[in-house]
Amino acid sequence: MRSRWINASIMAFMLVQAAPAAAQQDIAIKHGEAWTHAHSGMTVPPTLGGNALTRAKAYAPDELDVGLSFEPEGAEDFISFYVFRNTNGAAPVWFAQAQWAIENRDIYGGPKLAAPPRAFAPPGQTVASGLRAVYAPQGDGAPFTSTAVVLAPVGDWYVKLRVSSQRRTPAELDTLVDSLLAEIRWPQQAAGAPAALPVIPCPAPLAFDKKSKDMIGGGMEEILAAALVSAAANVDSDEKDPGPTSPVQWCRDRQMDNNVATYRAGEATDAYLLTFGDNGNGVSVGLSGVNTIMAEIEGKKAKPRYSVTLHTAAEDVNFVAQDRLPSPDRAADIVNANRRASTVSTWGKDRTVEINSSIK
Repeated sequence: MRSRWINASIMAFMLVQAAPAAAQQDIAIKHGEAWTHAHSGMTVPPTLGGNALTRAKAYAPDELDVGLSFEPEGAEDFISFYVFRNTNGAAPVWFAQAQWAIENRDIYGGPKLAAPPRAFAPPGQTVASGLRAVYAPQGDGAPFTSTAVVLAPVGDWYVKLRVSSQRRTPAELDTLVDSLLAEIRWPQQAAGAPAALPVIPCPAPLAFDKKSKDMIGGGMEEILAAALVSAAANVDSDEKDPGPTSPVQWCRDRQMDNNVATYRAGEATDAYLLTFGDNGNGVSVGLSGVNTIMAEIEGKKAKPRYSVTLHTAAEDVNFVAQDRLPSPDRAADIVNANRRASTVSTWGKDRTVEINSSIK
């Protein structure tokens, strides 16, 4: 299996290092047996598109981020299936990240879209909440004649399918993708998601006139911020707000070094998502939920606080709050400095909240 790829720029490397991620581990598989994701109930057959399952890897504990490889010796089609936890952002964001990973790897031959990305309804769903695209290589000597990527929300999870062929045209590969989706046994009652719109460039990127400054609240604000995150994480899936039913247009505000980018929902001017890689790890930056509580406590004395929160598969990390919306570079610096105000586990029965009372 080709491992998940995050270009090793200094920024991307440091951001990934800040995430408390588990090392890659092999998952035991048995020849001829299907693999079922323990949490979503999704079942992937032992062969996909005629290719046998050859390897499975865990990129986070407890099947929160798993990759399956269907690449037997002599194969002409190379199929990778991923399932990872939905903790932030939206399907269009993580589809755009997956696109960037394909478009900027030499192995795919400088690929160009064979047709614009299109939305589709994942099997068992009625809303076109997923996105798919097919690429054709442009460079001479590329090992593949076509590459496809699919990303779809399935309840609390995202499914990504990447397929490359050494012989199929883009149109033929697109047909193969249809058959692959049909071979997977999808959950029958997965929570729905809003219709997906491909990411567009932000018409007017955010401007940052002044550098944000740290806000140290003496502990109360940090405790409140951790409590809000913990409360949200402990809400059962069937009790959560389903979110908007109409599609939200995400835009890419800024493409930073390698596969690090900022995205905004609905051209928001007070919040953005800083993403790195293509498997759901991101930093949400925006007005803190603590503001409302502190306004009730302090009245007019309350000062706006902007949160910087790293979301990974199993925990959220709240960093020192800011007095204004920090720029993406400033947010990256905050994360890289690892100045944690609190850490909240968001998965499992024994969830913990750790407050850093010594932060200065």
